[in-house]
Amino acid sequence: MRDEPGQWPLVSVILPTRGRPELVREALSAVVGQTYPGMIECIVVHDQEPPQPELGSFGTASRSVRVVANSRSPGLAGARNTGVALARGEFIASCDDDDAWHPTKLHAQISRLLDQPDLLVVGSGIRLMLPDGKIINWPGRAERISYQLLLRNRVKELHSSTLVMRRDAFAKAGLYDEATPNGYAEDYDWILRAARVGRIGTVVNPLADIRKDAQSSSSYYGQAAIIAAGLEYLLAKHRDLAASRRGRARLLGQIGFARSVLGERRQALRCAVAAILLWPTSPHGYLALAHVMTGLDRRHVLRAARLFRRGLA
Repeated sequence: MRDEPGQWPLVSVILPTRGRPELVREALSAVVGQTYPGMIECIVVHDQEPPQPELGSFGTASRSVRVVANSRSPGLAGARNTGVALARGEFIASCDDDDAWHPTKLHAQISRLLDQPDLLVVGSGIRLMLPDGKIINWPGRAERISYQLLLRNRVKELHSSTLVMRRDAFAKAGLYDEATPNGYAEDYDWILRAARVGRIGTVVNPLADIRKDAQSSSSYYGQAAIIAAGLEYLLAKHRDLAASRRGRARLLGQIGFARSVLGERRQALRCAVAAILLWPTSPHGYLALAHVMTGLDRRHVLRAARLFRRGLA
């Protein structure tokens, strides 16, 4: 039993931010407000902007806040790696600046990691905060997530804002890949590498709110050209992903949709047809094909994707 605060390990929380002075305060408040009995240090990493030292005032006796500038490559991967290099905790957690943790998140996940020492990383269920105030509960699908499942499916509950990992996860899987185009999908790349060298778990209950509304990171990190380049990079880098018929079909469908949004209809059509031929029951190729053929507003296609509980980015 771990009854005293001193019996709980220090957790380092890495919070990269850029251009969201209000949202980062909400995210930081949620980190500081955790019910976790142990100490937490939060490292706010400003990417391509001056640090805001006043954010340090959010700290308390048991919740320190350090504000720094990204000292590595510009972008999310470099910002995350800056935080990893400064982290002192036995466990490291990540949170994006437009998301917010539920109060019991760290307590539940650290308990799981301490009770099950074979786990390298633990995610959690999430709540998707959609436009017009709509909320979708997305519980974790299983308490353990296999590498093979991650090849087939992005597994939304292993979002960058849910992950808590042992410190040695970075020695085993490596740092975030700063060569990813514009840092897109750097979290998926990292969790794929982590799943190859260790076991991945989830706390099934939703423990983080993931913003998918107009203020979300999609406009900054998720433009169509960036999405296409990032997913093409993933396919070239991960041979197992390229060899997975279902996983390759999913990414080709997403690339096809992005290329169609860019007006590159011929390339988009090739991707969509290839996706359908690889895995006919996957909706991604059909959704890309629908956009190529009709030119529908992408928001309508994205709504259709959500009906299948799928994403196009």
